[in-house]
Amino acid sequence: MMSDKFLNALEYVAGSDAHSIWKDLNPGVNIDVNSKDSMRELICFFCFAIERNIIVEYSTEKNIPIFSGDAPDVLASRIFQDFSEKVPNVPLLNPLSNDDFVAYLMFKRGWAVLVHGTCLMVPE
Repeated sequence: MMSDKFLNALEYVAGSDAHSIWKDLNPGVNIDVNSKDSMRELICFFCFAIERNIIVEYSTEKNIPIFSGDAPDVLASRIFQDFSEKVPNVPLLNPLSNDDFVAYLMFKRGWAVLVHGTCLMVPE
């Protein structure tokens, strides 16, 4: 069940970058992983975490969380809206074979994790 997979990934989300989260969602050998489906799943995970008030949108320019009131799916999509532009040549399978894909996930910002409702952690 997807929510069990997502609940397990939530345990390690604080301080993680998108690459670590992606790897938690796609454990093991990734050669047969469909690149677009795995990104869709990552965005769904972010939506799931936003719905549970664990991930919030974050402005790296102002160093503050953004509480726009937009729906979780809109926020999750907005966080990753630049994916196609930044990784235009992602292969159909085995996205980790693409340096641009890995770099995008490792350096992607635009969210923070609300830890126990008491502090914000931005990705390391």
